[in-house]
Amino acid sequence: MKKAAGITIKVLAGLIIIILIAMFTIPVIFKEKIRAKVETVINESVNARVTFGGYNLSFFRNFPNLSFSLNDIYVSGTGPFEGDTLAGFRSLSLVFNLGSLLGSSGYEIKSIILDRAVINGIVLKDGTPNWDIMKPSSDTLAAAGEITETLPEEGAGESTMKVLLRKFEIRQSVVTYNDASLNMSAVLKNINYSLSGNMTLSETDLKMALTIDETTVGMDGINYLNKAKINSEISLLANLDSMKFTFAENFFSVNELKLNFNGTVAMPGDNIVTDLNFGTEQTSFKTLLSLIPAVYMSGYEGLRTSGSFTLTGSAKGTYSDADSTLPDIKLNLSVKDGVVSYPDLPEKISAININTDVFVNGSNLDLTTVNLDNFHFELAGNPFDMNFSLKTPVSDPDFRGSFRGRIDLGALSKAVPMEDMKLSGIIEMEINMAGRLSMIEKEQYESFTAKGTMGIKNMLVAMTGYPEVLIRDASFLFTPAFTSMEKLDILVAGSSDFLLRGNVGNYIPYVFRSETLKGVLTLNSSKVDVTSILGAMSVDTTAVVDEDTTSLAVIAVPRNIDFDFNAQIASLIYDNIKAENLRGHIIVRDGVLSLRETGMSVVGGTVKMNADYDTRDTLKPVVKADFEMNNISIKDAFNTFVTVQKFAPAARGLDGRISLQMKYESLLGSDMMPVTNSINGYGKLKSDQVQVLEAPAFDKLKEVLKLSDNYTNTFKDINISFRISDGRVFVSPFDVKMGTIKMNISGDQGLDQTLNYLVRTEIPRAALGASVNALMDNLTAQASALGIAYKPSDIIKVNVRIRGVVGKPEVSPDFGTGGEGAGSGVKETVKETVKQTVTETVGKGKEALRKEAEEQGDKLIREAEARGQQLREEADKTAIRLKEEAEAEAAKLISAAESKGTLAKAAARKAADALVKEAERKGNQLRTEADKQAVKLADEAKAKKEEMISKIN
Repeated sequence: MKKAAGITIKVLAGLIIIILIAMFTIPVIFKEKIRAKVETVINESVNARVTFGGYNLSFFRNFPNLSFSLNDIYVSGTGPFEGDTLAGFRSLSLVFNLGSLLGSSGYEIKSIILDRAVINGIVLKDGTPNWDIMKPSSDTLAAAGEITETLPEEGAGESTMKVLLRKFEIRQSVVTYNDASLNMSAVLKNINYSLSGNMTLSETDLKMALTIDETTVGMDGINYLNKAKINSEISLLANLDSMKFTFAENFFSVNELKLNFNGTVAMPGDNIVTDLNFGTEQTSFKTLLSLIPAVYMSGYEGLRTSGSFTLTGSAKGTYSDADSTLPDIKLNLSVKDGVVSYPDLPEKISAININTDVFVNGSNLDLTTVNLDNFHFELAGNPFDMNFSLKTPVSDPDFRGSFRGRIDLGALSKAVPMEDMKLSGIIEMEINMAGRLSMIEKEQYESFTAKGTMGIKNMLVAMTGYPEVLIRDASFLFTPAFTSMEKLDILVAGSSDFLLRGNVGNYIPYVFRSETLKGVLTLNSSKVDVTSILGAMSVDTTAVVDEDTTSLAVIAVPRNIDFDFNAQIASLIYDNIKAENLRGHIIVRDGVLSLRETGMSVVGGTVKMNADYDTRDTLKPVVKADFEMNNISIKDAFNTFVTVQKFAPAARGLDGRISLQMKYESLLGSDMMPVTNSINGYGKLKSDQVQVLEAPAFDKLKEVLKLSDNYTNTFKDINISFRISDGRVFVSPFDVKMGTIKMNISGDQGLDQTLNYLVRTEIPRAALGASVNALMDNLTAQASALGIAYKPSDIIKVNVRIRGVVGKPEVSPDFGTGGEGAGSGVKETVKETVKQTVTETVGKGKEALRKEAEEQGDKLIREAEARGQQLREEADKTAIRLKEEAEAEAAKLISAAESKGTLAKAAARKAADALVKEAERKGNQLRTEADKQAVKLADEAKAKKEEMISKIN
């Protein structure tokens, strides 16, 4: 007996040892197998880059199951989301049924835990999401015609990964969402979620719990939830075969507002069928106020309220992607005798009464109704009443509404704490409206009711990040056709005044269908200080890129505004620009701000201008201008305009007055100034005379030409044609006089201050220095000694090259294949002249022929250069026209797609962009071809001249 017992004990001990060994060794044995399987599943399933750090296996943590976890997982995007992180996890933990690892029927997962996940959802303007990373299945590819081979037999391709969940958890996680197509964003911080229940059964009880510490949801720059707390507990009976879920005792709360709900949700096929009812448990008015971001964040705990509040509703019907139907939604909100006061503030809002109900018909949105039967409150003894109703909102909005009362904004700021904002002033209104939108569209104004007035007195709005605005006096008269702005007297940023009068039409379609608001107004101002206004603004950054290529931030022009201001502004200040007596039309239309027939006095002269500031592409705003400046001071222009400083730095040392005609197009920088290396344009510059006060290139030129120090520094009769492209100014050949010296100048210079000019001079002998004249007398004597009658020419021709940079120019004579040193230019020219005279004496008649050939050749060259410039200008005009036509056509495409849905709008934008890019490409091709033809014409003329001269020689 003892022997048998001893054997039994030994066997048991051996089994225990074997089991313990297995518990330690099995995780090691299957570790690489499981890791390889996870890697394979991930890499074969997604179009993304997935990386993870370490991984762990444990047999003891969830005995007798096997625990597997991946640590430090990161999922980054590809394509348009290259470099963006879609998701990151501290760890992803899975619990496997150990028996399934030993069999061949697949792996069973019993629980999943996500720890400290960070999810970053992004949707582009065209509606493309960054989370659409799953590769299409074989069924999807076959349906799309991308797989044509015979499909495997049923069961042959079944997944080897089975999910038999009992628990799913998300711990301490963060979700961010940015949707550019809807201009919407959301941030959810410290998310904790748990789902538990036996999901291996056909019918089971499930429990869910959710907490989110901070929830912020914004759209169009407004936060509708601001750091709101979310809490929910849900118990439901789930039939996983029929996919029907029955809710029992459940709640969902936002801040202090708690909603209880019950009912069922079923998912037969691809549809979702709902039958839910919900309502508030609390009746305190304070719980409703917790949803208001400003109220909840500003002393909510100390808020004193009274009055009752109820909210009830239901969601019943079918959600279907196939026919775009939604459940019917009913909401009823009621507030009775509400009072709001803060203990530290002297005023209160009292007698708050609200009664509203909303019905949304999910299958036919045109049957939706909104009824705000009563909205009433009293502030500082002043009552305010409003009611509103809406029917048939889709086909033809039928609405009624009235607004009546007096609002003391100063009292409001004493009743509700307002961070970073100051309010004061009085708003009084009495407005009544009733009718259908079609009555306005058909101009049946006699059938539509719209009457009333609104007045504003001393309304001050001061907010951090915006200039202070004071509406000193305003009065509006409402009619069905338009709102008459009888007076709007505004002071902005303390010094800029605006007085507006006129009519604003289409305001009802603007409110209900976001159609274009139209107005014809007069604008008068004694002073507009743009620098002060922009200095008080914190402009939202739209892109952070190189300032030399595009802007850091822009002030977008609204696309659904069409205003024409007949403006008269006595003084306009913008950075260093100080303009006076500005008159013209300021037009705001379709995302473009335009100046038309605008004139002003600036930098001592006058300016006439047509210009466009185009923000339809907010990342790359464009400015186009066609202007004429007359009698402008060079010194003042240099000190005022950054563009002059960058493109013509030598203007610092010049004095005189100029007239300028120019057309150009450029990107606009964050300082609202042109990005200089993006400027493309052309123009003409004229001046009776310009005096050189300080210019290294001019000093070097006088040295090369051997001019005396006291020779004139004044250039006369200047007439320059130029074009700007790729950061350089190209100057066409032009004639100018400096004293008795004639010059023909051409070339180019760049933003990098590099110079490349050719100066052709004709210098009278009297203007030359003593050493040059002595050389000429000596050569004359030597020629006489040889029996040659030589009389020096009264005009010496010298060509000079100017290279280098503005601060350190390199000036040298040009002899076709190079030049001598800077001090020998004129002397060498004189020697060449004597040689030519001797040759003329030996070969009589050649000089006359040669001179005639040179004159004819020079004429051919000038004509070719003039024709080349004409070709360039014509090409530039055509390129600009092509782009303007393409932009107009693109705008039509986008406008036509506005009512056709998101996909149509995205397609229209893509087609519009392609249209404009193609026009730009053709325009650039025209410019390039014109340059080639211009160069070819000039080269052919030069070759012809050389041919004529060579025949004579």
